[in-house]
Amino acid sequence: MGLGFLRLLAPLAAVAGFATAGLVAGATSAWSDDVPTAMLILDGSGSMWGRLAPANQSKIDIVRDKLGALLATPSSTRVGLVSFGHRRRGDCNDVELIAGPDSPRQAVLDPIASLNPRGPGPLTAALKMAADTIGQSRPAQIIVVGDNADNCRQDSCATAREIAKTSPGVAIQVIGIGVPANERPRMACIAEATGGHFYDITDSDGLNAALDETAKLAILSPSDVAGAGPEATKPTAPPPPAGASLRASAALAADGALLKVPLTWRIRKAGGTAVLGEGVGSDITAKLPAGDYDIEAELGTIKTRYEITIADGDAQSIVVPLDAAHLVARATASKGGPPSPTAIVTVSSGETPVTATRGGAVDLYLAPGDYRVTVVDGAARSSETLSLAAGNDKTLDLALATGRLDVSATNAGGGAIADVLYTVEADDPESPDGRREVARSRSPQASFTLPEGTYYLGASSGDGSVSKRIAVRAGQTVAETLAVVLVPVKISALVAGAPAKADDNIFYRVDRIDGDRVSVARAIGPALALDLSPGRYRVTASLAAAHLTASKDVVFETGKPAKTVIEIASGQVSFTPAANAAPSFGDIYWEVADANGMPIWRATGAASTAILAPGQYTVRFDARDSHGQAAFEVQSGQSQKLEIGPG
Repeated sequence: MGLGFLRLLAPLAAVAGFATAGLVAGATSAWSDDVPTAMLILDGSGSMWGRLAPANQSKIDIVRDKLGALLATPSSTRVGLVSFGHRRRGDCNDVELIAGPDSPRQAVLDPIASLNPRGPGPLTAALKMAADTIGQSRPAQIIVVGDNADNCRQDSCATAREIAKTSPGVAIQVIGIGVPANERPRMACIAEATGGHFYDITDSDGLNAALDETAKLAILSPSDVAGAGPEATKPTAPPPPAGASLRASAALAADGALLKVPLTWRIRKAGGTAVLGEGVGSDITAKLPAGDYDIEAELGTIKTRYEITIADGDAQSIVVPLDAAHLVARATASKGGPPSPTAIVTVSSGETPVTATRGGAVDLYLAPGDYRVTVVDGAARSSETLSLAAGNDKTLDLALATGRLDVSATNAGGGAIADVLYTVEADDPESPDGRREVARSRSPQASFTLPEGTYYLGASSGDGSVSKRIAVRAGQTVAETLAVVLVPVKISALVAGAPAKADDNIFYRVDRIDGDRVSVARAIGPALALDLSPGRYRVTASLAAAHLTASKDVVFETGKPAKTVIEIASGQVSFTPAANAAPSFGDIYWEVADANGMPIWRATGAASTAILAPGQYTVRFDARDSHGQAAFEVQSGQSQKLEIGPG
């Protein structure tokens, strides 16, 4: 792959080794000069969960996918891993030597697959640790993959200059992912001080290209590359059978190996349209009189016409070059696994889809050009761009590092629950509540395909829910049965000492106040019936018209149906004018003020009723030919009638 998707800000030179994952504490002793050593520093700060276009994947997921594929390729380079910010939030001392360069390659791959970014970015301390681990081993280099400069008040540029002095010959390659413009100099200086390279990456294509290019230079030496060495001798086309004047075979390109797959063949007179002969197979033979002919070969979307001249007595064997490439793309859950039956593989040329196939594999013959292969399997997504030239026979294995999660739910008696909602969430420091939903399903028996990692699995039925933290590993299936135990709960309210009525319009709110603090239910009515998970809740009842609210904390226990009554402290007062103050005609305007003289209730009518909080009040009425006023007191649970005289 070329570097069309990234900016290379320093001269590109061959380097001896590459680091990706896996350093166990240990060895800084010198190694033979012909064994390259590479230390990978992988950013584990929380910002690595940010997403990159056009793949719309998080930075850490793109890095994990690409490094997992690259590091699985055998090479003689010794690779180690340092990370920072991956264990604790807010801790600038969170720097870890995960695997030393003498560790087996799997000890590098596994930690990369499970890295969970969360903290700050002490890059400078990681540089020192990587250099100390390399020690006197040569040739050697350090590779930094991250999305920002050090944010723990350390000078990375000064440290890089010191490494250049104390560890000559150790170049530091820096892949900066979406680094803000004002921070780029603090990243680029690390590479410049040590003779390395700074890659300024702005999108997922550039990140994949940078990791690819660095790996080709640093991890795979020419002797490690499959197929290196003298070019294999190309087979020649066999002669026509006895009595035939022509045998036509096909190859992807001129001088390429003969294709063994079935093609559709047609033979026409040169410039003509009538088909003289046709067939399906890896080649076609025919007995043709002398003349000029067009031989047409068709394979998938590739169609080629080849002109020949046959003379009397000829017996020609020709190879038709298709000017095409062969691409096999497979999506697997783990390296070396079978294609995932649920994965959708899409191959596109520019913005135009070429094919989209479910089943985890495609086998295509394509015109030369640039293509994007995108794989979607459940919540996992991976994308890679590649250039195909005529004659290329490319196999692309995309190991998604996914596992499967099979979920079911039961009630308290162990019976299956049909009406259930499952949700799967992952840690995300950029989300308001620290998590983001990655999948959901209402199927009673749900199955999720998820990238390797740790998740929060939830099941909700009715107003009850349960959650559990689970780990998913690549290539494995996790089966979980969640018990959604529900407690029948009846909630009601007392207003002025009497059960709430429908026209009181009581607003109820139920909030979980232990575990995951969430709002469980909201409703309006005289009472509320729910089925809730056991736990501690806060139940609130509000009488909106009177601006009165009451709350109560309650614990609901398994197997114990519960009734909860919320008493809204209030009294009911009915107002009428006294006989000697009653107006002769027209409506009466009523107003109640509190002890501070602040009006809190108004109404119109010959008589009126108010629900009020306990306290001291004054009521007055006004009519066209009559006025009245009186002081009164409200006690909780009391109902009273007041006749207001003239005043």
